[in-house]
Amino acid sequence: MTKKEQIEQTSRELFLKHGFKKVSIDEVCKNAGVSRKTFYTYFQNKNDLVLSMLTKLFDEAFSVYQGIIDEEISFAEKIKELFAYKFKMVETSLTMEFVKDFYHPDSVEILDLLNKMTARSMILMRDFFENGKKSGEMNSEMNIDFVMYLMQKAMDMCGSKELQDLFPDAESMTRQVANSLIYGIMPLR
Repeated sequence: MTKKEQIEQTSRELFLKHGFKKVSIDEVCKNAGVSRKTFYTYFQNKNDLVLSMLTKLFDEAFSVYQGIIDEEISFAEKIKELFAYKFKMVETSLTMEFVKDFYHPDSVEILDLLNKMTARSMILMRDFFENGKKSGEMNSEMNIDFVMYLMQKAMDMCGSKELQDLFPDAESMTRQVANSLIYGIMPLR
């Protein structure tokens, strides 16, 4: 593992556990076994490190997303896989401690990146739904903006401890939420 990879892996672990505002560059360096000079060889500052981490995370997510969209499976199965991946990503890469720091007043660059990535994601999702309508796999009478709104609310809802307590694991919850959005209360096809 390179020194840069050591810094990235160590900082990821620390940031997910404590948030990036509470973790110092000295702490990252100590835990990664590198000097401050080595840190600054690769990153201008802590925000630069966070931006690099998030860019890699989103690039990977968009790649996985495109892979799911390109699969030879039904529209409904793609939706389920997309939900499952999104929940897995949130569970493993975006802890509450980490996310809370995005909204700190001096995190403008980070919030700007998140807003750009969210906008990109919304464009991809809209295209996915439009293609689903064109292929006849999605209800042609559904308003795509309404569906996107529902999906966002479902994602928000999944952060609720009350909802999480209804299921033995994240996968069961993901399946239930996806099935509810896809099929409503009607029997599965």
